[in-house]
Amino acid sequence: MTREQVVAAVSSGQPFLIRMADGREYPVPHADYIFMPPKASYVIVAEDDGKFNVLPLLTMTGLHYAGASH
Repeated sequence: MTREQVVAAVSSGQPFLIRMADGREYPVPHADYIFMPPKASYVIVAEDDGKFNVLPLLTMTGLHYAGASH
């Protein structure tokens, strides 16, 4: 994945999932749940319980929008 693809997903305003190479999925229900440091090769996705995940762009395999058919 590229940073631009993630930025576009966040800008869409729709909830989405980030899929990783290991099969894990990380929900991004709203733009407040994701942080993309300038020029970084990773994003940070927050969880409702206060925990967070640092996700390298290189291991992201796709984005899935909520309500999409596949």
